[in-house]
Amino acid sequence: MMKYVKKYVRKIGFCLCSLMLFIGLFPMDVSAAARNFNKKATIAISGAEDYAHTQKYIWIKYKAPNDGYITITAQGNAQKLQEDSSGSKGAGLATGIFRLYNSQKKTQLSGDYVYNTAGKNPAEYTVVYGVRKKTTYYLQVQAQGAVSVKCNFTKVSKSKANKKSAAVSLPKKKKAKGILAAGDNAADWYKIKIPKKQYLHFYYSGKANGQVKLTFSGAYLNTAKRYIIQGSEEVGHAYTIERVQPGNYFVKVERADSQSSGFYTLKWQ
Repeated sequence: MMKYVKKYVRKIGFCLCSLMLFIGLFPMDVSAAARNFNKKATIAISGAEDYAHTQKYIWIKYKAPNDGYITITAQGNAQKLQEDSSGSKGAGLATGIFRLYNSQKKTQLSGDYVYNTAGKNPAEYTVVYGVRKKTTYYLQVQAQGAVSVKCNFTKVSKSKANKKSAAVSLPKKKKAKGILAAGDNAADWYKIKIPKKQYLHFYYSGKANGQVKLTFSGAYLNTAKRYIIQGSEEVGHAYTIERVQPGNYFVKVERADSQSSGFYTLKWQ
């Protein structure tokens, strides 16, 4: 009996050693698996885990429950920094870079966003990305110093009018809302019917990573382009066309380049 027990123990020992050797040769990305915005809205990254110490990125997974946009905010931790050569002390502040990737972590869907938790303007530590329903994304964090990364989702319907021939009619004074998702090439089209000669006032706003481009066109209108520039807070803009003739006019809303995304509103009167 003892002979079989010893043989069994030797087999277990051999398996454990083989497993440890395998892990050593092919290290698992445990940190990426443990970080998921769907499980925890705020993810803490310690100073010992940052890029300066490890030369490795932190990956945070997120699967969008609906069409909309996510607001990513970097927050410095509450720890105090050590006294520097001047003898001064400061709050635990951090800088770094956010990049949004696809579900395979191979295609970068956004530009590099540099955050600074010491910033006084939210645009210095907050970025917005448009996302699609049931789609998985990864946020790559190149952290410099301890930081907490918070994710907040806002639901916004995605327009299906992605061709001029299928443009959605937009009534006077009615506000349209939409999102341009990261990695999505489809544009949103709106049609405006002007019954008589009049001044045409457009009002548009949004939040963007990169730029959202609006193109205004029509039979009696020289094509004009306007932009919603990168920002985490909604900022309003106006565009007025003097004395347009009766007819149909169009507004095309799209990402300005392959690494832009965001949220927008549009209204006319």
